[in-house]
Amino acid sequence: MKKIKLVAFSLASLSTLACASFAMTTDIKLGDKGIQLVQTQAVAKNVRNDKTRRVTSGIGGSWGSWSRPVYCPSGSYAAGYTMRVEPSIGRGDDTALNAIALYCRYPNGRYAGRVSPHPGHWGSWREGVSCRGRGNFLTHFQLKVERYQRSGDDTAANSVAFWCSRGKRIEGNGGGWGRWGKWKGGYYKSAICGVAAKVEPPQGSGDDTALNDLEFTWCRL
Repeated sequence: MKKIKLVAFSLASLSTLACASFAMTTDIKLGDKGIQLVQTQAVAKNVRNDKTRRVTSGIGGSWGSWSRPVYCPSGSYAAGYTMRVEPSIGRGDDTALNAIALYCRYPNGRYAGRVSPHPGHWGSWREGVSCRGRGNFLTHFQLKVERYQRSGDDTAANSVAFWCSRGKRIEGNGGGWGRWGKWKGGYYKSAICGVAAKVEPPQGSGDDTALNDLEFTWCRL
C-alpha cells in the first residue's frame, strides 16, 4: 500500500502567558479499498514553570527530529493517554505507533484537556486508557521499540505503557513489534505533565517509521 502526503498547514501564536500551535494534516492511502483521507489537528501547547525532570526512553529509534514539548495546563497532570497506531498492512510499509496524546486532569478530578506534540501521519486513534480516581496520575513510562531491521521494514516505536501513582500499570492498544525498554520515572512528589515526540517525516518511496522516541516531562505535585 502506497502512502502519499497531501498537505500540511500550521498556525502559531505566542503570548507572555502561553503558546499555542495547531497543525492540520491530510493523509491519503491508496489501496484495494480505494482512497482514505485522514485529518488530524494537533492541540495547544502550554508553558509550565514547575518542571522537575525531562527524560527520554533510552531505546528510541534513530530517525526523525524532536518536536517542541507540550504541557498539561498549569496545575494539572497527565492521568491517561491515547495512541495513534497504523495497523499491520501486510507486505506494505508499516509504521505502527505514529502519535500520542495525554489526557490531563486536575487533582480534584476535573478534566483539563488533551495535549499532543505531533499529530502523526498514518493510522487511527485508539481507545484511551486512564488512571482511575482523583489525584491519580502517570508517574512512570516504558516504550516498546523495534530494533533496526537492516534490509527489512522498520517501524521504530510501537507502543508505550505507564504506571499510575496508585500502583497500576496501564497500556493502550499499540503495535505488535519490538521489545520493552526500562521503566523511567518515580521522581519525588512529581507526575508526568508534558511530552515531546521524535518523528520521522514521510519518506516517499523509502521506508517510513513515523514516531521513533518520546520524551516526558515531570512537574511538582
